Amino acid sequence: MEALSKPELLALLKAAKEHSTRNWLMILLAYSHGLRASEVVAIKRDDIKEEFFHVKRKKRSLVSRQSLHRDANSLLDEHSGLLDFIASVRGNQRLFPVSTRQFQRIVKRHAEEAGLAPNKRHPHMLKHTMGAEIYEKTKDLRLVRMRLGHKREASSLIYSGRVAEQAANAQVELLIGSDSV
Repeated sequence: MEALSKPELLALLKAAKEHSTRNWLMILLAYSHGLRASEVVAIKRDDIKEEFFHVKRKKRSLVSRQSLHRDANSLLDEHSGLLDFIASVRGNQRLFPVSTRQFQRIVKRHAEEAGLAPNKRHPHMLKHTMGAEIYEKTKDLRLVRMRLGHKREASSLIYSGRVAEQAANAQVELLIGSDSV
């Protein structure tokens, strides 16, 4: 499974934000924190406190406290968008009262609108995108493991292989292309 490129991610976020703040935030949180669809729809208001998000993972993965990301690009600025959004949520209810299946449909619809390839139209692609980005920038599997909540380091190893495979494929394409007449 390949990760989304930055332009693909931004196109997906833009399509979602044009539809609704809720859809944009669900997709942005899935990406920023490497969440599964079931984890996104389970987020409650009390999971967000001040500048932090208390990430509760499924599948016996690690629980963590992660800062809310601020960014000059408003499509990536979860801090402002999320704090504004939760201001209207009363009590400790779910932020996004949709089913996992509904969230999958939301991602698929906005990915189609953004022109993403069919194999990149599902929520788990967002988690893979974050893992690949962290590994590409740092080459540190510990950081991938911490951000994605992997309990075992072996779960994070896939990102090192995927990044290496993509780099190798790109190099081969350049070599093949350089011999063409």
